[in-house]
Amino acid sequence: MQNLKITFLASLLILLSACGWHLRGQVNMPVALRILDLNVSSVDFVSQNAIKQSLLSNGVTLSQDADYELRILKEESGKRTLAVTSNAKASEYELIQSLTFQLFDTDKQAISEALTVSTYQTLLYDADAEIGKAQEEQNLRIEMKQSNAYKMLLRLKNITLTTAK
Repeated sequence: MQNLKITFLASLLILLSACGWHLRGQVNMPVALRILDLNVSSVDFVSQNAIKQSLLSNGVTLSQDADYELRILKEESGKRTLAVTSNAKASEYELIQSLTFQLFDTDKQAISEALTVSTYQTLLYDADAEIGKAQEEQNLRIEMKQSNAYKMLLRLKNITLTTAK
């Protein structure tokens, strides 16, 4: 019975590794981008932490002496009405969270154009539960900022580095 369990677990492990499965959030960064200078002064504290945590958890070392600088240019939040009630009050919103960033070399020359990643979420609104909905929106915004940090890594991974360092 013990051998059957071990055989089953070994088979499962082989199948999972063979199909390319990996934990969400793990991005194989190019070797040249594994040490970065990070400039996040233009975003709020929650976004700064999400970006730093995403980079660090994917093996990127943050150093001011790095060959490349990742500069976060801006972050934008938006909300638009998707549906209204018969009383012409909003009953559903679309939340929009965008992050714009650019990669520079040590000579402050742009390696990439300004890149933007965006996340969209739907929020059902109930005027009778306004405090709860405000908290729900705040929690969704945090998740969206974390999602944008992950999407930023995916975009960074695909940047072609033209300068030799």
